[in-house]
Amino acid sequence: MIDPRQGTLNFDDPALNYSVVEHPRARNISLKYSLAQGLQVVIPRGYDRRQIPKMIMENREWVEKHQAKVLQQKQRLPADYFSLAPQRIELRALDQTFVNTYQATAHKHIKLHEQHGELLLRGRVDDEQQCAKALQRWLRDKARAQLIPLLRRTSRELGLPYEKTIIRGQKTCWGSCSSKKVISLNYKLLFLPPGQVHYLMVHELCHTRHFNHGKRFWSLVERKMPDYLCHEQAMQEAWQYVPHWADAHVVK
Repeated sequence: MIDPRQGTLNFDDPALNYSVVEHPRARNISLKYSLAQGLQVVIPRGYDRRQIPKMIMENREWVEKHQAKVLQQKQRLPADYFSLAPQRIELRALDQTFVNTYQATAHKHIKLHEQHGELLLRGRVDDEQQCAKALQRWLRDKARAQLIPLLRRTSRELGLPYEKTIIRGQKTCWGSCSSKKVISLNYKLLFLPPGQVHYLMVHELCHTRHFNHGKRFWSLVERKMPDYLCHEQAMQEAWQYVPHWADAHVVK
């Protein structure tokens, strides 16, 4: 994976920087490029990975175009975007903003307290990894409290029942629906505007009827949400809302 902080992808380097995602529903190989994940290659199960470098080179123009777009996004980021201990957190889905206060104490672990738009982190706050870990726990709990009831209401409104909700921190998708009608929601949805969160829920609930992305699936999506296309397009850029600390791998 390419780190957006470290320059650009070097096509002359035989060890191209990219990550591979094997997706159970993928039918063909495809490329994705985002600020959060860098260059990703999505492949179906059983694909010959030795063919990936050749495929990237054949799509060099596409990669360079999206790479330039991501670097432009980087220039618009707030100064502390890559910090694991941010000063401010904006949860667009809830129309809430939090100001963070870090208080160093001798306590081994970091304790987080939320009150009136402020997050107080107390403990080893000089350890940014631990700060990010505490904030990720807080974000996951917030998502359970907010996204699960919202999905339940959306399900009732659409008349599309499901079995269970799981809140996760997926790296490559905003949500998914299993054949048993178990819907997984990414807790990082809280950073997105409300309209995009609603669309993601409609999308996954429609998968309870049609498990693939065929014509009947998209027809159902359109019936439930006539303006879905603008939201589908907006979701392609939605990772720009996710700060680095929320997506970072931290030591457990």
